[in-house]
Amino acid sequence: MKSWANRLMPRANARLDGVTPFDQRSDGHETRSTPDGIGDRRRMQILVVGDLFPWPAQDGYRLRFSSTIKALSEIGDVDLFVGAFDGTGKSESVPANVVSRFAGVETPSIEPSVALALRMITSLWPSRILSRDWEQARDAFRRFARGTYDLVWYSHADSFAVFGDVSLGPSVVDLDNLEGNVLRRPFGLFFMTPTRDESRSQFVRARSEALARWLISWRDRVLWSRLQRSIAKKVTSVVVCSDVDRERLNSPRATVIGNGYSDPGPSDDSLPESSTLVMVGVFTYLPNLAGANWLAHEVLPELRRLVPDVTVRLIGRYDERLRHAASVPGIEIVGEVVELGSELRTARGAIIPILHGSGTRIKVIEALAYGLPIVTTEVGCEGLSIQAGHHALVQNDPVEFATSCAKILTDDATSEQLRINGRRFYLDHYATNVVDAQIEEFALSVMQPMS
Repeated sequence: MKSWANRLMPRANARLDGVTPFDQRSDGHETRSTPDGIGDRRRMQILVVGDLFPWPAQDGYRLRFSSTIKALSEIGDVDLFVGAFDGTGKSESVPANVVSRFAGVETPSIEPSVALALRMITSLWPSRILSRDWEQARDAFRRFARGTYDLVWYSHADSFAVFGDVSLGPSVVDLDNLEGNVLRRPFGLFFMTPTRDESRSQFVRARSEALARWLISWRDRVLWSRLQRSIAKKVTSVVVCSDVDRERLNSPRATVIGNGYSDPGPSDDSLPESSTLVMVGVFTYLPNLAGANWLAHEVLPELRRLVPDVTVRLIGRYDERLRHAASVPGIEIVGEVVELGSELRTARGAIIPILHGSGTRIKVIEALAYGLPIVTTEVGCEGLSIQAGHHALVQNDPVEFATSCAKILTDDATSEQLRINGRRFYLDHYATNVVDAQIEEFALSVMQPMS
């Protein structure tokens, strides 16, 4: 496949070179000379559609999305359309050597109202899609898309639900998370709200709102599963993060492409003599919030008995729910940081106490890349082919999880071996060059399958 791809089209050395894209041919596609001298070949034209702006790549979704765009740019000219460009990034940060054309539309959110509630009752779309007014974005998308493409790549089921048009060319939808599985979470999580100093009316209101969130979540879980199965039947292919999610989706059109992470380089320092562990994540995301709550209230008491001076730093965006969940001694809420690498380089280990969810955790791959010893749950490392005891310590019981955390804090030999094995495993399977090659090969097979 690789040799065929190299003959078919120029790669990194055949960028825009100052040529305005789509101006070279009457059909809207430019031509280039291939470096092997075969003659002029048409550059592949790829349309990428997302619902969120991918830069800066500060969370798992944006890391995956931005990496996918970069990999696709190696085999063709990429038009990027972002349907919910809501201030999370700046258009000038779009890398010119990766994206040929870009358009982003500010899609307003719809505030909770009777009208929105009626839409949720009468529509078969999940609430996340219904909570935005997509009309202007759809009009902009119709103006932006030019003719047909060799490949149309939709990031998220949301993007295809709103903008999907299989007549534009072979279509791929990246189901980076199976949302129905993400929403399978304990009922009690919806009641993780502060209770101190609440009046009776505040208490009743908070619990009523929590019950409403649970009902919406139950509705969305059903509708996301239905929507994803429907999408898988309509498009050329869907992409999932792991074999586990492929089995859950149960579609013959599903292909596994794992998450990747840019290599930060090996650490020249020895294992830190520190009692600091880190948990990295977006703590407005309920699986991470639930994991932090389990860690703080079920794991940490036992861990502090074993290692009294242990500190767990929670790094990432959060709201007031995290303060309530993690208001115990030994927890430090750090929030978002400019330079995550310095936090990871100085920590003794990483913990990923995830109890439910879907997809694969980039935070695990990130820790492997930095050579950090890891303690996680089975769900936390799900779909990554992690060997328990070899690449990471894997425990579901809170006491055993605490014991494993104590082990990487006090047992240098175990920690060093986990560090070496994990780093090697990352380089072999999850470095960006490995995953990019998978994306390129898959994309080429979808655009023009080999006989």
